[in-house]
This record gives sequence, structure tokens and C-alpha cells, in this order.
Amino acid sequence: MSCRLLDDRGVASTELTLLFGLIILLTLFPIQVALLWHAQQNATLAAELALDVAQVETATADEAEEIGLGILASAGQVVNPRVVVVRDVGGTDLVTVTVSGDLRYQILPLGWSVSSVAEGRIEEFVGEDDR
Repeated sequence: MSCRLLDDRGVASTELTLLFGLIILLTLFPIQVALLWHAQQNATLAAELALDVAQVETATADEAEEIGLGILASAGQVVNPRVVVVRDVGGTDLVTVTVSGDLRYQILPLGWSVSSVAEGRIEEFVGEDDR
């Protein structure tokens, strides 16, 4: 008869089953962070380019929003995109562009979202005589 206790049978496979979920999570989490980082870069690019359009003196907020939404659509990383352009806040000639949305590819479904804000002054043409 064996000296080994009968309780020990199957312990290794139980431990492996419990650790396997953790190993998969540790493998997939860096991929999720990379997807989030890439989507954040797309949101930042969309906010900056929309700001470039909105800073033109004759531009409208709708034109800037269209550019921001177009960048997010072509990148394909963000769903439910929202682009908000606010021009001339409080008479200070400032433009604020806020871009936000949800991450399209979610390996770990935790409701990941991205947001970016860009702000600048409305550019004005100054004639040569006025300089």
C-alpha cells in the first residue's frame, strides 16, 4: 500500500485550473492597454485637427466637428464618437474641442473610453499696416 494520502489526488490539476485564468488575464491585459493607448492617440489627433480647423476666423463649429468625426471614423478605434466644439467662450476668442468615445475592441469588457481636449485662440488676420 502507498504512503501517499488519498486526498492529494487531483491537486495539481486544480491548481493549474485556478492559475490558468490568472495567466490568461495577465497575458491579455497588456494587449487591452495597447488598444486603449492607440484609441487615445486617435482621439488626441482628432481633437488637434478639429482645433486647427476651428481656429480659422471664418470657420464654423460644424466644420470642425465634421473633421474630428472623420478622423475618428477613419481610424476605426472609437465607437459612439462625440466631438464638441465651443468657440469664443466668454469673449476671450478661445476655441475648445472635446473629443470622446468608447473603445471599439475590448478584450476585457470593462467599459473602456477615451477623451481628449484641445484648446487654442481663434486666429485673426492682421494686415501689414496694423503690425
